[in-house]
Amino acid sequence: MHRKMPGRNIFRHSLLANFLILGSILMMQLFGVWRALSAIGVGDLLLPQTVVLTDTNGTELRRVYLEKDRLELNDDDFSPFLKQAVIAIEDERFFNRSCIDLRAIARAAVADMTEAKAQGASTITQQLVGNLLLDRKDKSYARKLVELLLACRLELGVPRERILTLYLNHMAFGGTMYGAEEASRTYFGVSAGELTLAQSAVLAALLQRPTYFSPYGIHLHTAISRESARAIREGRISRAEDLPADAVSIGLLGMHFLTATGSVYVEGRTDLVLRAMRESGFISDTELAFTRQELKTMRFLERQSALAMPYFALYVQQQLSEGIPQTDRPCDVQAGGCIVKTTLDPQFQVLAERIVLEHAEEIRTKYGARNMALVAADRATGHILAYVGNVGYSDDEPGTMIDMARVPRQPGSSFKPFVYATAFEAGLNPDTFLLDGPLTLGGDHPRNYEGGYRDWTSISHALAASRNIPAILALLFSGGEDPVLATAARAGIVTPLSMRDHQRQSDPQYSFGYPLAIGAAEVPLFEMVQGYLTLANAGRLRPLTAIESIRTVDGQPLQSSRHGGGTQAIEPLAARWLTSILSDTSLRPTAAWNKALTVPGIQTAIKTGTSNRCIGFNPATERCYDLPGDVWTVGYTPEFVLGIWVGNADYSPLAPTADGMNVAAPLWKEFIAEAHRLRPEGAVRFPPELIAKKRGD
Repeated sequence: MHRKMPGRNIFRHSLLANFLILGSILMMQLFGVWRALSAIGVGDLLLPQTVVLTDTNGTELRRVYLEKDRLELNDDDFSPFLKQAVIAIEDERFFNRSCIDLRAIARAAVADMTEAKAQGASTITQQLVGNLLLDRKDKSYARKLVELLLACRLELGVPRERILTLYLNHMAFGGTMYGAEEASRTYFGVSAGELTLAQSAVLAALLQRPTYFSPYGIHLHTAISRESARAIREGRISRAEDLPADAVSIGLLGMHFLTATGSVYVEGRTDLVLRAMRESGFISDTELAFTRQELKTMRFLERQSALAMPYFALYVQQQLSEGIPQTDRPCDVQAGGCIVKTTLDPQFQVLAERIVLEHAEEIRTKYGARNMALVAADRATGHILAYVGNVGYSDDEPGTMIDMARVPRQPGSSFKPFVYATAFEAGLNPDTFLLDGPLTLGGDHPRNYEGGYRDWTSISHALAASRNIPAILALLFSGGEDPVLATAARAGIVTPLSMRDHQRQSDPQYSFGYPLAIGAAEVPLFEMVQGYLTLANAGRLRPLTAIESIRTVDGQPLQSSRHGGGTQAIEPLAARWLTSILSDTSLRPTAAWNKALTVPGIQTAIKTGTSNRCIGFNPATERCYDLPGDVWTVGYTPEFVLGIWVGNADYSPLAPTADGMNVAAPLWKEFIAEAHRLRPEGAVRFPPELIAKKRGD
């Protein structure tokens, strides 16, 4: 009688026990993973979106995003062609299968075993959760198992239509571009809801290898080996099916290869999408043939390059990050999904950039100034029409990456109108006479820029001729720097007051003193334009505006600019007097001044300014050796407010001959003349409500 070996039974029982133990541990781990995944929902798949900045015509200026360039749409906002194309090529039974697509897994396994071309088995849901929640570089079975569990958990709690929308909003379409909406705008210039069948097939084709198939890359069209191309030309190959597999490098679009009598068409990835759509019943044979013809002439938008001068876009981006303006919900790179229509007018921006670039080399050579800034606004609305922060945005040029429109610099005599505005409110008027003569303040002996004195002179003539001594006397009459700083701050020039208050935290006695009257307190060009905008509107503060409207991607408004009348910052009569003085050509001291500051046919209220740099001390005169440092021209017409600053970002001095009149004023005049030509219907003379000719007006 044959007896069973005890050792063999023990081995079998031990193996079974180990299998049961390991299986139990695995089941417990899987159950734990499943429970951990129970909290996964749609909210975990929502990521920051792109903020798109456009000019006033809707043309894109810049995209602002964290890591992924992405805009979201709702379920019904995508083209049905796009949904069908994606389902056909990526997950043909998406709406009918279970969460585990056994048929796709089996098909992929057979392909692997037969060494056929590898096929993917991941469903749309698996791709979604894998890309957003897992490391796709990890090819281990453990990661694939977790991906499968994640997909099943999501499909149990979220409708398939919503999952498809999440997929279209989140998947990569090349580079940092994510989501079909951003891809549609980039490649075709339309929203994803407006895509044609051909365009939809292209986007669906990109999903497999978005960087490889990029329309801007080398694999736009299918390529074949030289030997195969020669064989086609010689008639030895007449069908694409006869090409060796290793001779074909598939591209996004197919390619025709010429023969002696016709051509051989070799398909691209987009053709595979269309065939899948036909096999799934989404399109007919006629639609397939028609779309293939359309693909022959498919054109993509040119790749958008960064702005040549992106200072304005960066300024708007900063405003958004600071919550300016307030919106119904945040519109920044964290919340995102916003289309921000700015006030920038492309015609005026092109004009501004052209003028700055055309004059840059001459000004650098003749006057030693390497940096410039320009801000132009609509007088009536305060909308910023053009904004140039510097000569060029480049690492190669010193200081050009600094937005000099936002950097405080000494404005020189261009600050004087705010001194006289304060004096007018204190009781003086344009006909008040002030002594333009020697003046001693403590140990200082201030002087006029041109030297000499003119004895008693009216405020009108003193301001028009930019005399320093009368401006200092006007500041003293007004009560010193406090009321002048307050007037400037109400008008929108807030930096001098805030800088003084900051300095007083460490030095309670700090003050600008009388030099404030001649522009010693530093002010950004942006604020100077804001201040002159206030003067141009009879003393009403109408804030400079960079953002016209903000809306969601699907067009729902979040915010629109409100063109209120503003607040009265300066007494109307004082502001009107200043407009009268600054625009009166009869007050300008010489014919040369008049020529330098007059734009033929257009009434202009204009003021120049020049600040000086002390480069050494002269013991004989007990004075500094001065050279010009910052030169300005700021002013307005009935239509526009414009400010220009020229200097060096590193504070190095300019040539001795540089001043606001011969450096900045020519650019100011050129811009204003061209701007009025761009707006021929605009007024060229100030209306009565903005100007006062006489004391009693």
